[in-house]
Amino acid sequence: MTRSIDAATQTALAGDNFNIATLIQLDFSTVIRLTDWQRNVTAMTNTFISSPDLKSTSNITESGELRINETTIEFGGESQTYISLFFNNDYIDVRGRIWRAVLDSTDTVVGSPVLIFDGRITTYGISDDDTSSKVAVSLASHWKDFELIKNRMTNSNSQKLHFSSDLGLEFAHETRKDIKWGKS
Repeated sequence: MTRSIDAATQTALAGDNFNIATLIQLDFSTVIRLTDWQRNVTAMTNTFISSPDLKSTSNITESGELRINETTIEFGGESQTYISLFFNNDYIDVRGRIWRAVLDSTDTVVGSPVLIFDGRITTYGISDDDTSSKVAVSLASHWKDFELIKNRMTNSNSQKLHFSSDLGLEFAHETRKDIKWGKS
């Protein structure tokens, strides 16, 4: 992911007196904004709520190769807030973003937070034992659907199901005869 870090953030990172806060946004119908910082953080004209239920985010790694980046956000399940959130909402494909923000000694964001992950919720899981409960939410980058087959064919009958008067694929079956690659 190409990104730039503004000059104010770079200057703060070069110094000795700064903190890093993780900012998480889940775009449900009512957007959820949380931070792992001990107090609420105002950034990008929004307030990210400090939540004791936000336990961790997995390490996010990047590389130059095409691959599906994934991360997991863990919430405590003791308060039932996040368990009911996922049971009562359509969570699949909800957009989730994670930023890192540099904070000064007064907990004010310096410069602009850096977007480190932008993806969609793919699944969640709940685990319980005798002493604790947690909700693990998995997110994956937009590459997760790269090889997904959506059951739409490139033929006239399939096209007419969606656009009854469109004749754009009327001769699609003959086009295959001209393609030389991929045949044995």
